[in-house]
Amino acid sequence: MKKIVCIFIVFLLNVGFSKAQNPLLDSLIHHIHDLSTQKSSLHRDTNIVLSLSLLTERSINLGDSRELMFLDSLKRFTVAVEWPKGIGLYQRALGKYNDIKGNYTEAFQHYNQAIQTLKKAGGDPYELAYTYVLAAFVLNNNGLTNKCLELLYEALPYAKATTNKNNLGWIYDFLGDYNYYDSFGVRNYKKALFYYKQVERLMPYTTSPTLKADNPHCLANVYMKLGNEALATQYRDKALALAKSYNNRVVIFATYADLADIYDQKQSYAKALEYRKASLDYARRSGWKEMQSRAENYIYQTYKRMGDYQNALKYYELHKMHEDSLGRFSVQKAYAELQAKYEAEKQQLRISDLENEKLTQWRNFLIGLSILGLFVAGFVFWSNHKLKTTNKQLSIKNKEIEEALLKGQTLERKRVASELHDNLNTKIAALRWRLEALDTSKYPETDQKIHAGILQTLEDVYADVRLISHNLLPPELETQGLAMALQKLIEKLNLNTKTTFHLIVDEALARPSPTTEYQLYSIILELVNNVLKHAHAQKVWISLSEKNQSIFLTVSDDGIGMPTHTNPTGVGLRNISARVESLKGTWSLDTKPKVGTKISIEVPV
Repeated sequence: MKKIVCIFIVFLLNVGFSKAQNPLLDSLIHHIHDLSTQKSSLHRDTNIVLSLSLLTERSINLGDSRELMFLDSLKRFTVAVEWPKGIGLYQRALGKYNDIKGNYTEAFQHYNQAIQTLKKAGGDPYELAYTYVLAAFVLNNNGLTNKCLELLYEALPYAKATTNKNNLGWIYDFLGDYNYYDSFGVRNYKKALFYYKQVERLMPYTTSPTLKADNPHCLANVYMKLGNEALATQYRDKALALAKSYNNRVVIFATYADLADIYDQKQSYAKALEYRKASLDYARRSGWKEMQSRAENYIYQTYKRMGDYQNALKYYELHKMHEDSLGRFSVQKAYAELQAKYEAEKQQLRISDLENEKLTQWRNFLIGLSILGLFVAGFVFWSNHKLKTTNKQLSIKNKEIEEALLKGQTLERKRVASELHDNLNTKIAALRWRLEALDTSKYPETDQKIHAGILQTLEDVYADVRLISHNLLPPELETQGLAMALQKLIEKLNLNTKTTFHLIVDEALARPSPTTEYQLYSIILELVNNVLKHAHAQKVWISLSEKNQSIFLTVSDDGIGMPTHTNPTGVGLRNISARVESLKGTWSLDTKPKVGTKISIEVPV
């Protein structure tokens, strides 16, 4: 079987020679061809698998037309060799193929299978660390940045243990991106520079052409933000030269996008569009749907800034079409399902252990009762102790279930927020652009006023939906805590409402549990909504403090107050009461007509 497959590989690689396109791939093809002519052995066969794996993944990265041919060759030889690590490498290659094509759910599932297989196979942890990195990046591309960071930190000891520092470089590179890009909400350019410089120091110990080209591109970006244009230009030129020498279309795409950003900021839109379209061209050549979607979004933004709404709408629709095809929420669902399956298996194992413990207790009880009645009192005491232990374990399990429910609610809120923002708001925006495009100069004055009123209403609806979608579950609440989430909420409220909001947060306030943060944020949203609807207040004060192991929240306003006949069990107050009770806290209401209302809440930390 191995001989037949080896003959097939020789034939396949001869075909590959006839279509030589890239020196990186050609050198690997020569190496595999030389190995295939040697006498069959475990050393030779495993080296062929490793080299075929590298060839396949590089051809996928570069969008080479022979990628499927190499993938099939890797599959055939892996099956013939029956090497566990080879099976893991083939699963990872399948993940990479789906990753590039934008099939994120399938990609993550293949990466996860590869991680489990490579863990069992053991040996040099390089391939395992690389698989962790790829799986982590899929999670990040689908809005699960915290889970991405968890996987990268899990991969870190494996990456440090290898001589080849590619994977360590990718981990530091992402930590640099995490501190550099605005979308992560950190924006610490000096820290980003620190991590990018760490990657630069690792370059003599790396072999990845993509990493070698991407690192100067990252350094160019951060030096531009730090005001050192000379170094930024130097590193950008280096990145372009390396990327073109390796035919790395992804880094070329990213570098052209950076140049377009520079001209965008200078309002040199013609030059910006020139680089935007060149960037899109390389994104399309790469075959990577994620890059193509980003490039179309960048062009849409530039056209919008120019006021060219017709072209902006054209590229926005292309961007949305690719975004919809990527299926990001299906990845989040798949990840949640894998987590749930893992937790269910652990729970089932624990239940079996508890059942075995119970059977053992009964056996010991019967033996002790029939032989040594004197030990009954001691046995009862021991059983009591075990019961307390079991109750403690059940309490821990209940807490885990509550955390799982919170995770599920969080995912659902993210989904609803995204649906509101990405689907409903984009349709409202498109409708408004189409109305703006109408020539109303020949309309009667009455129709012109109606047209203007509709536009203003759409603008108000757009702002309301945007505020609602953000406030359902702001990213700051999950990543930076309740205080920062409230600060962002107050900023938005003060921009969009006539009421002025003030926030007072005790500096000594520590972050409570995620459940407490989520419930307190929901309570504040309910109270803010009540104020805006009913209080007619000019000013509102929100105060958070901590004392004696309790958190104190007060929301007060200078509005008209509540009438004396107000029903304290209305829907809004019932919701607040239920949430406070779930936190084992207490609350009180103090209201005076024409003076205002104050609600005070105390919950244990």
